[in-house]
Amino acid sequence: MPSSMTGFSEQSGSIAGFRLVWRLRSVNHRYLDIAFRRPNNWPGNWHDLENQANKRLQARFARGHLDCDLILQSEVESGHRLELDRELLQDLQQLASEVRQVLGAEGMEGRLTLDRLLSWPGLVRERTLQESDASPLIEVALELLEQAAEQLELARLREGEALTHVVRQLLDEFAALLNRLEGLLPALRQEQKRILAARVNELTGTAVDPADLAREVAVLLNRMEIAEEVERLRMHVRELYSLMAGSAPVGRKLDFFCQELNREANTVCSKSQNSALTRLGVEMKLVIEKLREQAQNLE
Repeated sequence: MPSSMTGFSEQSGSIAGFRLVWRLRSVNHRYLDIAFRRPNNWPGNWHDLENQANKRLQARFARGHLDCDLILQSEVESGHRLELDRELLQDLQQLASEVRQVLGAEGMEGRLTLDRLLSWPGLVRERTLQESDASPLIEVALELLEQAAEQLELARLREGEALTHVVRQLLDEFAALLNRLEGLLPALRQEQKRILAARVNELTGTAVDPADLAREVAVLLNRMEIAEEVERLRMHVRELYSLMAGSAPVGRKLDFFCQELNREANTVCSKSQNSALTRLGVEMKLVIEKLREQAQNLE
């Protein structure tokens, strides 16, 4: 089943007191275009993750603009993780020992209690990431990206299924118009032959040799003949039904066939000497335009 290029997915996970969230958004684009947005607090070299993530997404998707946002948040807000500045704590202990030596135990107004320690600015703080944390973060981020990409793939498939149904309905509509057009051809040929013969007699003012008249009428009718265009239209429609039954990306091919259908429909309209035939040609062009709109949404 062909895929759409539109979709959204989100996947999150935790490691070492931090929460990672991938948000993937996919919209229409002529080619595959991937844009990453990095978190400001990412430790180490961001390009290591970006390069690996790029390769994994390219293996899954053929077309579309993908916005890939990675959010990295501390879980301190939910009480999961705080960091103790051990060096500062040692300095405070050393300072308290020096004060006791100078003032003596009686000179101390109070002991260095746990409450006072915890209230000291900077002793307990939100944990910050170090460059050494980058490797395990990359591993978890790539695992989450695979899950988010799989969700996005499924979302695009669901959307593609709906679009495929619309395209098939439009193809049915176009095929019905083509059947109506083909049904008009025998009567149109007879009508064109009668009109041409009457016109020739009117212009010459004399009887024309039937053999000469038949030859001239045949030449003129050949210029107005649209049987070849109708056959090519049928061939393109069969190709499109086959194309939409597969699972490979179809957007570009569908757009190409729409151009071919439009070219043949224009030829039919330009050769038409009949109002009913012209109306059918215009209706076909409207259906082709709708098909082209859907092609812009398919991968």
